[in-house]
Amino acid sequence: MNIQETDNVLAALGITGLAGAGSGGDGAMRLDNLLMLAAGQRARLGELLQAAGRITEPQLAAALAEQRHSGRKLGEILVERSNLSAAEREVALEFQRHLAGERPTDGRLSLGNILVATGQITRQQLINALKWQGAHGGRLGDALVACGHATQHHVEHGLSLQRRLVLAALVTALSLAAAAPVQDIYAAEPPTAKVTVRARIATFFRMQVEHQIPVLTITARDVERGYVEVPAASNFSVVTNTQDGFIVEFRPHSDMFRSVRISGLQSQIEIGAGGGTALNNAPHGRTTFHQLDYRFTLNPGVQPGNYPWPLEISVRAP
Repeated sequence: MNIQETDNVLAALGITGLAGAGSGGDGAMRLDNLLMLAAGQRARLGELLQAAGRITEPQLAAALAEQRHSGRKLGEILVERSNLSAAEREVALEFQRHLAGERPTDGRLSLGNILVATGQITRQQLINALKWQGAHGGRLGDALVACGHATQHHVEHGLSLQRRLVLAALVTALSLAAAAPVQDIYAAEPPTAKVTVRARIATFFRMQVEHQIPVLTITARDVERGYVEVPAASNFSVVTNTQDGFIVEFRPHSDMFRSVRISGLQSQIEIGAGGGTALNNAPHGRTTFHQLDYRFTLNPGVQPGNYPWPLEISVRAP
């Protein structure tokens, strides 16, 4: 399956301090900006630190066992055991507060913005889903599915990407904390650090058929002249998260024609009785709309009448 690095996603979200692999970026982010990137579900302090690679599973297990015995705070125990510095503990706790909604976030790593940035939904679809969520409650992912704007697979993929990027923000913030004394980590111009985050996004194509004529009507006049013209027979939209474009594929399931001339794509094409394809460019993350006109050159012996539409249309990667 084709893949795409997250550099474009980070750029679309306006995040330059988390350098994507191979991007060559040298930007760094202030600590307060990193904390504002916290998004998603709230998490326990130990889970955050372990996911960020700052403590190991045995270290967390031992600290939790002591916490159950003594009743002391987990962060204090980890610092006392030299598993964590005091500065790292303060940054992790503050990140946790942002994640839990106790502090404000800038929303760039929200699920909705990530799905828009990856081209899985449009900005208007996000607005529609937020309105639905406001009226019915529940989670945004459920609202997107209920509105028909995304599948459960798209939502789960967006949440997975969100977790990776939020974790990268935490790793960067902890790197800053490790480079500065605890009293300096919220200074006006704190030290900066950079980490590299690498994630993969599966290329996707979504085709939505708005209208398709179900029947091809052939008249005696069409038979006499040898062809039948059908304007505005197919209307569909395509959205993809790749800039490589997409291929529209036409597969016939009838032997009534020798060839078909098709207009309405980026260029007029002609396919034979065995079908054919057309390559189209696609603006990244934007929806393209297509209305197709057809001219079927009929095979000898075709009789006037109504026939099931003889072409199946699909979209795939180049």
